[in-house]
Amino acid sequence: LVDSFSSFHTDQVFKHKSKLTCNSECVIYLTDCITHKISYTGYTTTNMKTRFSNNKSHFKKDNASCELIKHLLTCEHEGIDFTNRHTYDKSLSKHIRVTLIEQVRVEPGDSKEQKEAKCEAREGYWQTQLKTLQTYGGLNKRDNRKYVSKRKQEAERIRSGENA
Repeated sequence: LVDSFSSFHTDQVFKHKSKLTCNSECVIYLTDCITHKISYTGYTTTNMKTRFSNNKSHFKKDNASCELIKHLLTCEHEGIDFTNRHTYDKSLSKHIRVTLIEQVRVEPGDSKEQKEAKCEAREGYWQTQLKTLQTYGGLNKRDNRKYVSKRKQEAERIRSGENA
């Protein structure tokens, strides 16, 4: 069991603070493309089994649903037969490494939107810490710190009764 992690874009090493499994929900994860030495930070409000089942489906259907899948579909990875996307399980696992970083604290009564907002905020934190934003050479396109901040401002404007 590895007790620390880092991305390809920073020399800083981080320690795991809790034990996470593929069944843990509301987690932040780091995916490294070992072939191209590039990293991506993501989150899921479900568990990692479900998240990567969705990624696998998007990959097989040529659906560039996020920057990670877009990278895998457009960059050469030796041994991946792009004429047969069903090789995902065996060949792609040689090219990527997934590390569960943190389980986001959510309340039992939180709505799906509340869980997503909390996960997006933590994802933004880790994007910056691990330097996985495209600004630093990583795969993350949207800086979720800025995105979450804009969403909070918009929600506050709506609550206060301001017009658009």
